[in-house]
Order: sequence, then structure tokens, then C-alpha cells
Amino acid sequence: MEIQTKVLPLGETGGLYSIISKEITDDGGVFHLHLNPECIIYKAHFPEQPITPGVCITQIAVELAEIVVGHSLHMIGIKNVKFLSIMTPDSLTEVTYSITIKSSDDKETRIQAVAQSDDVVYAKMSLICKR
Repeated sequence: MEIQTKVLPLGETGGLYSIISKEITDDGGVFHLHLNPECIIYKAHFPEQPITPGVCITQIAVELAEIVVGHSLHMIGIKNVKFLSIMTPDSLTEVTYSITIKSSDDKETRIQAVAQSDDVVYAKMSLICKR
């Protein structure tokens, strides 16, 4: 028996981020985000020196890919993920996610995502999702 859970989207009001602007293309999109330093996630991870958890960095990519493809997605695999720099709300309040849909059909969607700001790359991801 497969157990399905739906996490409250991190982009909800009061959540981890909000979308400042977005540009959707045929095969992806570019999203400029504001990180919410008051989010409860930062209070727990870690109170004295908040850091954006890696699982949240990947979940943000999935949520933005949902906007691109126009339906909900559930991550079922990670082909590759590299966390290259620490995302902290103290020094970084805006980040850009570039989402590319590498392939999509009725069964799965393959996503490439890069989280960066200016000349700093925070993460590169290749994710596998299903509807």
C-alpha cells in the first residue's frame, strides 16, 4: 500500500518564500523569489544561524515546476543534486530559480533546476516527479 502525503506548499502565505516575478517559457521558467526570514522553518533550522534546508530547496523546485506544467507533481526520485553554497535568510532574501522541463508525459516529469543569485549558485538539481 502506497501512502501519499501532501505537504503544505512552502510558497503559501507565511511560508518559506513568495514569488516576486516569473517568466514562463515553452520548456520551463525563471522565478525570482523572496525568502521569508520569519518562516518557522528558519526558527528550527537553526535558531542562531538559520539555513534553508536542502529538502526545502528541492521542494521549492518541484512547486515551481508545478506552475510550469500546470498540474501537481510529487517527487519520486532525485537523479542528481548538488548543494554548492548555503542559503541563509540573513544574507540572502532573494533567489532566482531556473526550471527546465527535460521531459514530461503521463507517467513522469523530469526537471532540471538551478537556484542562484547574482553570481552565486546555491544548488543544481535533476529531479524525477509524477502526477
